[in-house]
Amino acid sequence: MSAIILWRHAPTPNNLDGVIQGSLDVSLDETGRARAAWAASHIAALYGTDLRVFSSPLVRARETAAAITSLVGGEVVVDHAFTQRSYGAWEGLTWDEVKRDFPDEFARRQRGLDPRISGWDGQRDVAARVLEGLERIWDDAKPAVVVSHGSPITLGLLTAIGEPASSVVLGRVPHAAWAVVRRVESGAWHIEHFGLGAD
Repeated sequence: MSAIILWRHAPTPNNLDGVIQGSLDVSLDETGRARAAWAASHIAALYGTDLRVFSSPLVRARETAAAITSLVGGEVVVDHAFTQRSYGAWEGLTWDEVKRDFPDEFARRQRGLDPRISGWDGQRDVAARVLEGLERIWDDAKPAVVVSHGSPITLGLLTAIGEPASSVVLGRVPHAAWAVVRRVESGAWHIEHFGLGAD
């Protein structure tokens, strides 16, 4: 049975330091590359080697995706549908700085709402592009690995199962962990796993 494995990129130094990246293009370090290699070995063992591999255009995602193609072969197909949202004015800040300097907007974010800040990519737009990407790459015969980011994965999956993009029912996939979604004969999407590979 086919599936799409939505794999969150391995952690970067910014992730470990609590710095918001969003559209900032940051590479993995040695720790991140090791984590990506560990997760890739488990994905290959669970889902086989006949995999199509797609990635966000951001380097941290492409480097994570390379960990699986180094095991199973093939090429990484860059797909902008799966890129990270822009965090606008918050990019480059730590979450502690955001909480201090934007308390009301941080509170909105904690409630699952879009903060009202410049440059922020709204959750409905992000969810729609991710779902379009999932529908476009779905293949009944051959599974796919999609390396993306926390917000796009969660928002895309919520929309796929008919939940509002503001829902917090799923939580977030940890770095280098993955979710598994399938499209059944009726056309409905089913989340089979969420957060596999988490510490």
